[in-house]
Order: sequence, then C-alpha cells, then structure tokens
Amino acid sequence: MDKIKVYIADDYYLIREGVKKSLKQSKDIEIVGESNNLNQLVDSIQHAQPDVLIFELNLCQQPVRNLIEDLKHVHSKVKFLIISDCDCELPLVMAIRAGVTGFVRKNVSRDELLHAVQQVYHNKEYYVSDVTQVLLKGLLNNESSDSIFSDRELEILRYICKGRSNEQIADILFISEKTIATHRRNIMKKAGVKKSTDLIIWALDNKIVSRN
Repeated sequence: MDKIKVYIADDYYLIREGVKKSLKQSKDIEIVGESNNLNQLVDSIQHAQPDVLIFELNLCQQPVRNLIEDLKHVHSKVKFLIISDCDCELPLVMAIRAGVTGFVRKNVSRDELLHAVQQVYHNKEYYVSDVTQVLLKGLLNNESSDSIFSDRELEILRYICKGRSNEQIADILFISEKTIATHRRNIMKKAGVKKSTDLIIWALDNKIVSRN
C-alpha cells in the first residue's frame, strides 16, 4: 500500500514539529516537505507532489481561494486540509468552493488529525462539527451569484485588458509566468475566444471590465 504523502505549511516551527510528530506515528504517512512561507508554496508543491497539503491559515486575514487555485494549477491532485480557528462565514465558504475538503481546529488531537488526513486523501470531506455549522450558515446566507471566473481569473483578466503581458502580470502578482499563462488559457476557454484582442472585446461587451 502506498503511503500518503503529506506536505506541512505553517509560520511557526513548533506547530510544524507538532504536526510532524503526530503524523510520523502512522506507518501510512510520509512527510515529503514543509514550509514556513505561504508565498513559496506554489514552487514547493510542484516539486514535492504531495497527496495532502496541511496548512495553518487565518482565513479571516488571508484570501485562501487565490492561493488554492494557484496550487491546483501546478499540482491538480493535491488535497487540502486547513488547521484554523477562523469562524468567519464567507472565508470558510470561499475556501470550500476553492477546493478545501478538510478543516480541523488548532487543538486537534493526534487521532483526529490522522483521521482527517485519511478522509481527505480518500476524496472524503472532514470538518469538525462547529465548522460544519459555520459553513452551513454561510452557505445559506450567501445569495450572491457566482461569476464564471474565479477571483484570481478576474484579477488577471483585468490586467490583460490593460494590455499587460504574462511576464508583467506575474511580476505584479508575485507568481510564475507559467501560472499566469495557464490562467490566461482557462480564461479564454471560458470566454470562448482564441485571441487576446477578442478576449478584451468580450470582457468589455459583457461588462466584466470597464471601458474607463
């Protein structure tokens, strides 16, 4: 049986060590990397190719959706398990829509953490009960309609409409040019166009961006 490859990302050394110590007690799990910098995750994940990414994140302060979309572009099979004490409805809902299938609290026990990793790895959801209640409330209260584009795609689309190149957009957003190129292809596919000029016209006609 193949081991579950896990990557751990957290700002604090002691938290990373605690998670590693808990997971290493399972013969089914292999730690393939760790990071203390979320901004470096895209390149790190592409190299490590983990099955599950565990990261501690204050969802109320950091937009998780863009980060997850960038990670999925470089490693589409990775599963996400967040350790967070955030109780904000919208960030939790946005994280779910971005592809997060697991949430545990910072006081998670060793057994619960192991179980959460296994559930997420096997394409199942795992949310602690209080998070489930927050998610349910947030989903019921969220009445806004979704755009065909993600937040990151809209951000990139606006720069495209300003005439910025992939290289320029990558420099502005601090992500790789390759990631921008992938986003651009997906944006054009959704818009049903094959040229950047046609994409700009389409975006203006559909009021995705302003003519000003």
